[in-house]
Formats: sequence, C-alpha cells, structure tokens
Amino acid sequence: MLDLRPGRRRDAGLDLTPFMDVIFILLLFFIIASAFAVRGLDIDLPPAQSSRALAGRVVEIRLNEDGSFLCDGIPVEKNFLRYKLQDIVRGFRQEPGQLVLKAAPKAPVDALVFVVDEVRMLGGEKLMVATSRPDGKQE
Repeated sequence: MLDLRPGRRRDAGLDLTPFMDVIFILLLFFIIASAFAVRGLDIDLPPAQSSRALAGRVVEIRLNEDGSFLCDGIPVEKNFLRYKLQDIVRGFRQEPGQLVLKAAPKAPVDALVFVVDEVRMLGGEKLMVATSRPDGKQE
C-alpha cells in the first residue's frame, strides 16, 4: 500500500535568514555612522616638546597679528593667496616639499582656518604648523 501521509523530513541545515538580517542591519549602521564621522584638524600649537627641524624644500607661509600673509617673505593679499598656494601645491607634485604655516601668537583664528582650508581645497596633503620649544627657540 502507498503511504500518502505527509512525511516528516529531517531539517538538514540551519536557517540563515535571521543571521543575514543581523548582518544587513549592522552594515547599514556602519555605513550611516561613517557619514557622520567628525573630521578635524590635527594642529600642534606652540610650545611643543616634539618640535624638530624640517629638511628638504620648505615653503613658509607666515600669518601676522594683523591677519596679513607672507609667502616665503613676500607679502600676499588674502584674495591672491589661493593662486599662490595653487602654484605651490602644483610645484610639490614635481618636486616634493613641505608647506609650513607660522602664525603669530595673536594672529586671528579665522585667518589660520582660512589658510588650512585653502590648502586642503587645493589638494595639499600636508600642512605643517610651526611650533616653538618651551625655551623660546623656534623650529
């Protein structure tokens, strides 16, 4: 005789659906969380124990107390600083070097942020902030 009753089958594997749901939720969480990551500037303000001399080609941007700029000792207006920095960053692609920002202690912070922002927008990879040692000797 033929048995037509539904047979009981043994479940040979695990159900991975809940596991995949958890993995998907974690993936979404990390993707969304990375979009809100805080980006900041790593700036060592004077004085610093870790100051050291720089070697190689160094281009100096000096920020004065009145908010004016000097690029390698030559005065540059704020409106033309972007073009000067653009030339410097392009030059670093052919001959690598370091861009150093030396700010006066009482220089306006908005001018400092302006320089850092301009360098980053132009593709400058590194902007060194000059520090002085506690004994007053500048590096």
